[in-house]
Amino acid sequence: MPSEVTSRVKQQRLRRGMTQQDLADKCAQAGVSVDESQISRIERGIFMPRPRLRAVLAELLELDIDDFEQIRQPDIEMSGSAA
Repeated sequence: MPSEVTSRVKQQRLRRGMTQQDLADKCAQAGVSVDESQISRIERGIFMPRPRLRAVLAELLELDIDDFEQIRQPDIEMSGSAA
């Protein structure tokens, strides 16, 4: 489920008339390689961008970089644990 900040990522992207691919291209121009599927996962709250991508997204979308700390990745269950 999207968090408030991931919803703002999508809102700000749409407000600027950008597709997910447009945003991915702008990130690449800023030196961070990302594809539209990663943008989609960020917007849906299932992917936490790395620090450099967070900084670029915050700059491109005029968001507070600290807001990205609110995004939490789902817990990943470890397999093969000792019983």
